[in-house]
Amino acid sequence: MECNLCKKPTSKRCSRCKIKYYCSKSCQKNDYANHILVCPQRSADIHVKGVFQLPLNIKKAYDDGGYTSEYYKWFLKNEHLLQDLSKYEGERSLEPLADKMISLVKPYLSEHDLSEHDQAVLSSSLPDSKRHICIFYLMILQGYLPRIEQPHWIDFGFCACKVSDNYHREFILNTVHIPILSAGNCELAEEVRLKNLYQELIVQKGCKIDEFNDAYISGTVLDLIKRKYDKTNTSWLSASKIETFGYNQPVKSVYNLKQYILSNSVDMVPAVMVDYGFGNCRTKDEEKQLKNMYEKLIFAPQFDAISLHKACIAGKIFEYVSSILPNDVLRVDLLRNLYPLEEY
Repeated sequence: MECNLCKKPTSKRCSRCKIKYYCSKSCQKNDYANHILVCPQRSADIHVKGVFQLPLNIKKAYDDGGYTSEYYKWFLKNEHLLQDLSKYEGERSLEPLADKMISLVKPYLSEHDLSEHDQAVLSSSLPDSKRHICIFYLMILQGYLPRIEQPHWIDFGFCACKVSDNYHREFILNTVHIPILSAGNCELAEEVRLKNLYQELIVQKGCKIDEFNDAYISGTVLDLIKRKYDKTNTSWLSASKIETFGYNQPVKSVYNLKQYILSNSVDMVPAVMVDYGFGNCRTKDEEKQLKNMYEKLIFAPQFDAISLHKACIAGKIFEYVSSILPNDVLRVDLLRNLYPLEEY
């Protein structure tokens, strides 16, 4: 069998559902957000059953899975916010709540998918790409941004949005639902602006999951958005260098770098280690210094992910970082792509 995430051969599988295979604990952790929705023993429906015991359920899900994230840390700090749910004690019935969530997605599924899968719209019997989209639709329809750990964050372009000092850093890292304005000029943060585009695409433009899935498979989600809107609504996408990626298609390693830097629960992928100098580190302290430097770089107003990507390919990471952080003490021996493309 092969790993559900990286496709490497493996004989290990989820100890609860005995269905999904993973080659390592790292892959299992990285796929946790998706797997928990379909694992028969840890499905989303089970969590909906105990929605009024959310604090206990959330803690158990994270602790049992050995999983952590910045969002979970935020939850632990703000657990008191859920105490008011006790007034709904008489509505603990499982089905109404589960049905409410599922009903959000149902209008956007084809008759074939509804007849084939009925209530199990997030079941493993749907193609993987459609399940990803169903989860994404649920998030967007409820006004949520994808978590940094999720594949949706990269595939649907949130990874390309600028992280700026115009809104508080802790807010973007630790909160999922972010209807915020920038402090400087009252423009919406790019991630929120992109979320709003998707929300309008789904609700007002009536984009069905089949149509979105076709674009996702072919890597043309951005083209789909531009077809549905006039240029006045989408010109900022090009100006901000927003790009999306197709299902299981290659991703620029600079976005894997951003994902690794912005989330404490994302493991470093080989492309990041090789391309951005972590493979040059000899000690954990050097790795930590390099990570802190990239974190500072990403939050710098002048930072541009595509420019860093091009500098990486050309073997000029040190030169690019120096231009953004001229006053920092940088290590040229670390800021070196092990395999630059000479023609660049």
